[in-house]
Amino acid sequence: MLYIQLIGFLAFFVLVLSFYKKNTRTIIAYQIVSNFAYTVHYLLLGALSGAYISFIGIFRNIAYLKVKKHKKIFASIIISLYLLVTIVFYENVFSILPFIANSQYLLAMLKNEKKTLLISALISSAMWALYAVFVSSYAAMFTETILLVSNTIQLIKLKKSR
Repeated sequence: MLYIQLIGFLAFFVLVLSFYKKNTRTIIAYQIVSNFAYTVHYLLLGALSGAYISFIGIFRNIAYLKVKKHKKIFASIIISLYLLVTIVFYENVFSILPFIANSQYLLAMLKNEKKTLLISALISSAMWALYAVFVSSYAAMFTETILLVSNTIQLIKLKKSR
């Protein structure tokens, strides 16, 4: 069980490293690696909806770099895949949380507005944190707590600057 949590912490570490990169392509590349590690982490925990939602996130990130036009169509396809995975691997109400978290964040990305993204990131992190508690992912609990605090601070700073 320890190695499963270590894979999750590796995913967190790679995600944190991505925030220190200057080039968008490099940031996305690191986040793809992080998503892959989270996919493996959740699979080993038996948390299938989280695993497959994370896996689809890899393709979302790749497409973010490649898709220049028709972003709404692309977002609709990704959200449809999220929904399909959620239906196929539904276990209980907690297995819906990754779908809601990632879908609403993807929709916020389309607006490309900082305040909307920060609020959406807070919602997403809260949902992933609840899911992490349910599936006993200590790494994801830690990750989402850090992201909740960080995004809350950024939102406060943004409100003060206006």
